Amino acid sequence: MYKTLWFWLHWLLGIVFGVILLIVGATGAILSYEKEILQIINKDTYFVQAPQNKERLNEVEILQIFQKENPNYKINSIGFSSAKDSSMYVNIAKEGERRGVNIYLNPYTAEVLPQIKGKDFFMFNFRLHRWLALDGGFRSVGKHIVALATLAAIVLTVSGIIVYWPRIKNNFLKSIIFSFKQKNRVFLSSMHSALGLWVVPFFLLMCLTGLYWSYEWYRGAMYSALGVEQPKRVMQQGAWGKNKDIAFDDISVVIDLFKETTAKGFKNANLRLDQSKDGTYAISYLFDNAKHFRASNTAEIDPKEKKLVKEAKYEDKKLNEKIMNSMLPLHSGEFFGWFGKFAYFISSALMALFVITGYMLYFDRWKKKRVKILKK
Repeated sequence: MYKTLWFWLHWLLGIVFGVILLIVGATGAILSYEKEILQIINKDTYFVQAPQNKERLNEVEILQIFQKENPNYKINSIGFSSAKDSSMYVNIAKEGERRGVNIYLNPYTAEVLPQIKGKDFFMFNFRLHRWLALDGGFRSVGKHIVALATLAAIVLTVSGIIVYWPRIKNNFLKSIIFSFKQKNRVFLSSMHSALGLWVVPFFLLMCLTGLYWSYEWYRGAMYSALGVEQPKRVMQQGAWGKNKDIAFDDISVVIDLFKETTAKGFKNANLRLDQSKDGTYAISYLFDNAKHFRASNTAEIDPKEKKLVKEAKYEDKKLNEKIMNSMLPLHSGEFFGWFGKFAYFISSALMALFVITGYMLYFDRWKKKRVKILKK
């Protein structure tokens, strides 16, 4: 009786949320390698040919050239890299873009590079993944549907283990494999359960971290449980307008001090051009050996005093702080390196298989019941 209840719960949630889970899983798989795919199809934007016998322009020189040619752009920040073949970018404010827009530049000539291709495709998949691509007032509806589907996925995972527990208990190794020699329903059922067991830990972690963006109370509970102070969200919305006078001398000092005082081997850095109230500039940066993009460090530099005022390194944080600071890499698997990323990609892609085989098993059962009824 106990197992039967879990079976029917598994069946019901699969039927109701199957299509939503297929969409979320497929889009999650697509988004897994967004950065790598964009770099492949935008080589002329992300990378440049380093000319022989020619030094890179320094960041301030590039910034001055760009501002002179685009006086009406409001520049938020600049991004630069230590790699000789890497481009540089300036982030400009744009109406409707909370984080602004990056314009990539050749660090040897200050030439504007081609715009990123394929970004709209991945943005559409992101919107599908988060709120089913619904806009306006319907966005919150899509967000809640995805959240409910995520909760359903957790119950589906747990109920699946409970339903197949006798098979797991009797022969664990046999329960995680299936054979293509099997036919019809037996093949579908064994493939559905065997592959499902392989991805249980990845599914649970993806779902539990995914809820971080679904519910404010859930996010707050995570911070409280791990004993980490929850940062306040600051909505930053830029708008078109003429730049304030950029203090090029100060920025030059800040960048020079950053390169001198931080450990050698930084991979890339982002400098905000607006000063804090106490006159310091903030730089966020990654080291070459950073495991993921959220393993960032920050430095605050005072150009007047010509000194590093404050520095916070990711490696110095406690484990609980690293976890809460790395929620997106945990959700995508990047937190665990290339293996985690690949495992999450496969797990997300397999969601489509579980949904399709689940529906096939349901319709097979329905057809057999219908035949029995007709025979009576």
